[in-house]
Amino acid sequence: MAGRKDSVVCGLQEIAEKERIPPVYLRKILGELRRQRILRSVKGIHGGYVLAREPGSISLWEVNSILAPDPYFDECLLGYGACNSQAACALHEEWTNIRQKYVELLKVKTIAEIAEALKKGECGGPGPVNLLFPA
Repeated sequence: MAGRKDSVVCGLQEIAEKERIPPVYLRKILGELRRQRILRSVKGIHGGYVLAREPGSISLWEVNSILAPDPYFDECLLGYGACNSQAACALHEEWTNIRQKYVELLKVKTIAEIAEALKKGECGGPGPVNLLFPA
């Protein structure tokens, strides 16, 4: 959606086919993005979804924090529960640094930047990451 012209409506079935995502699962994702005002739904025969705001104003962090069950990756990488310094595992320090850099990256990158990279061929082909960025 971010890579399309303004106000171009994308139908659920169109997105599901292009991104190879089961329509039932995609409907839940798009519904949540709509409830959080990332997307806007358009009713009617030519209905579907459009971005609710400019792509440059939507960070990857916004999308991730809506869709990810643990957006801060607070769980221990080795499966020992919550990641904390009181019960640090062997990877705690490195994992903490990686987590912080990852969250910082998601907060500064926008879906407009990803859409532009996709247009230039700088990113891979179809996949879940392309959900908001079809070419």
